[in-house]
Amino acid sequence: MNLTAESQKSVDAYLAILRRRLSDLKEDDVRDIVEEIRTHILDKTSADPSPGRVDAALAALGSPQQLALRYHTDELVQRARLTRSPALLLRTTLRWAALSLGGMLVFMLSGIGYCVGGIFFVMALLKAFFPRQAGLNITRDANTWSAGFGAGSGPHTGHDPIGLWLIPICLVLGGGILFVTFRLGIWSLRWFARPRRHTPDLIAIDE
Repeated sequence: MNLTAESQKSVDAYLAILRRRLSDLKEDDVRDIVEEIRTHILDKTSADPSPGRVDAALAALGSPQQLALRYHTDELVQRARLTRSPALLLRTTLRWAALSLGGMLVFMLSGIGYCVGGIFFVMALLKAFFPRQAGLNITRDANTWSAGFGAGSGPHTGHDPIGLWLIPICLVLGGGILFVTFRLGIWSLRWFARPRRHTPDLIAIDE
């Protein structure tokens, strides 16, 4: 099946932009991706190679920028699953967040989890280095009770029922939250990853 000159020009322009957007990937991978997309376009337009049909096939794929982003995300997913790096996991979920609501949710939960876990570790460090200035303060004003973590230049004025036990408690809680957050990221990426590395979710075109 041969495309018309106008249709071939549209396809070549689309693939050229896609190739440029994927230039930071391995050359063999870029070549495979471009050929896969070319084959997909030809399959979808085999019955009708008119410019309108070709334009519809390209529109179903999305812009080359969007398609390249999906492949970049897929590449990051594969790397994150191998390296198990929290920083790479956050970077990957950020890319995923640009593609779907599910990715945005996972990114927000991951960010909150890492922040909360980090706060617990900071609390443990403050208590270790400033045991009299930092601690869990419980105070009573008239009939009102209040509790919170305090860290200041002078000794905290409230009652600290935990004392130095706050250090191992914060380390355990912080480590547990970080571990659960990390596992959530790994599980989410395993769910997100497609069986075939270079197969996007192509939108079917009615024949």
